[in-house]
Amino acid sequence: GKPSAPNAPWPQPQMLNASSDYVYIDPNFFIIYSNLKNCDIIDQALERYKPIFFPPKISLQSPSSFDDSRVLISVLIHIRSRTCAVYPELRDDQSYNITIEDSYGKIIAENVWGALNGLETFSQLLFITKDNYLATNASISIHDWPRFPYRGVLLDTARHFLPVPILKQHLDTMAYNKFNVFHWHITDDQSWPFVSKTFPQLSAKGAYSPDHVYTPADVQDIITHARLRGIRTIPEFDTPGHVAALGRAFPEFLTDCYNGTVPRQAIYGVHAAREILDPTNPEVYEFMKALLQEVKYTFKYEPYIHLGMDEVYPACWLSNPYIRKFLEENNMFNSTDLMTYYSSKILEINRSIGAKSMVWQDVWDDGVKLPPGTVIEIWKDTTLVPESQPWSYYLSKATSEGYDAVLASPFYLNMIEYGKYNTNDSVMNLEFFKWYNIDLFANFTGDQAARERLVGGEAALWAEFVDGTNTLSRLWPRASAVAERLWSSIDVTNPEDAQFRLDVHRCRMLRRGIPAAPILNGYCGAYEVGMKQSMVNEPVFSHLT
Repeated sequence: GKPSAPNAPWPQPQMLNASSDYVYIDPNFFIIYSNLKNCDIIDQALERYKPIFFPPKISLQSPSSFDDSRVLISVLIHIRSRTCAVYPELRDDQSYNITIEDSYGKIIAENVWGALNGLETFSQLLFITKDNYLATNASISIHDWPRFPYRGVLLDTARHFLPVPILKQHLDTMAYNKFNVFHWHITDDQSWPFVSKTFPQLSAKGAYSPDHVYTPADVQDIITHARLRGIRTIPEFDTPGHVAALGRAFPEFLTDCYNGTVPRQAIYGVHAAREILDPTNPEVYEFMKALLQEVKYTFKYEPYIHLGMDEVYPACWLSNPYIRKFLEENNMFNSTDLMTYYSSKILEINRSIGAKSMVWQDVWDDGVKLPPGTVIEIWKDTTLVPESQPWSYYLSKATSEGYDAVLASPFYLNMIEYGKYNTNDSVMNLEFFKWYNIDLFANFTGDQAARERLVGGEAALWAEFVDGTNTLSRLWPRASAVAERLWSSIDVTNPEDAQFRLDVHRCRMLRRGIPAAPILNGYCGAYEVGMKQSMVNEPVFSHLT
């Protein structure tokens, strides 16, 4: 592979030209400003990037003795729309241009979201020389835009709780990698940390403890933190399965599972004593409507609610004589019919409250006709579910049927392997770039219209084995490989070169207080974790204050 420049941006921009000579930045006199005034998105970004430009524990030299022609004086952020948008949307123009010439720089974007992308790239163009000067290329021209509009990260806060400061650091790092959707898998069987005003007993009985919860103020704090970085927050409240924690507050909503004629009897490897919402109970739908109305109000700017609907195993339902009687009375023949009955009602409730639906593919696999605008998230693959088809089959089928789709199957980053990535031509260490080599359209059989319905992909970190101690180093920089796959041009595919650029980016994340794991042998600098200049736990980056 080709060694990286010290300021190579990640993800790689679509078009970049840069000179080999440098200009220098004076920390005391450099100015960055915008034509859009009194806009929280821009104003707070300019404040936020000051310690990123000028790391707090690193003493930078002033280039005051240099000729003025070798000093970058200012950068203007020019937003053509002159509009301070409130919340990012899927089809926003996320493009930007950067020019640096004759000691002046300019970031031009149509809107604030493109401007944030440009500001992030500009911050990455700066590097610290061996003599501790802050420098960048004297002449730069960048024209950049994302390949896919949806670039997501799923974090699971139910199997293990992730404290708010840790979630904020993930959101920061998502912005450093140009991810723009936070898929918040907030509840599951293990715990219900979401504090509901409508049903406070959900977290009172379903959370691990009163300390392991997200209060309404916490949730708004997270939504705002994400929004200010151009990141949407899509909440997931998964039903009718994955609801054991919900059942601790509302046991009457769960299905009694039978062993022969005995109710509430677990059969090991088949079903628990009680599990899965009971679709024959009318009160379940009243509860779900009230809960989803609260979720819609809480996440008021986001049009989508992820309804889950995955991994509904039918053994419990079919063991219950009352459910079997309900099936018979309603001309239903199997658990798929029952799932169709439940999911259709929930999808209609979501539509009636003004929300759009996102679902795991399972409900679509079952043949449920999904409302227009529903986004299907593809997660199945032979590597995850041996009896399933390859993910390319599901992706081709869903998009060809007219659904927008998000691909998660090849990006389950909780699946860890150790050792050399085994390809004939690779010397890459560990397994970071197996994610990098994914072609989202591999074996795709749909037409051009279907291709355009693949809106993007999502890196998922399920939390069986991660919590606040290791989640940042487990996800980063591995998710960065996915970030470049979702942002950069289709022909940016050389992992041998990319490993060196990603090594530079990993060090960049360390300088921003993110304990990103190493990918190559070597070192970053005197700011590594545990060293005197380490930025990890630095208040400006850690959000602990």
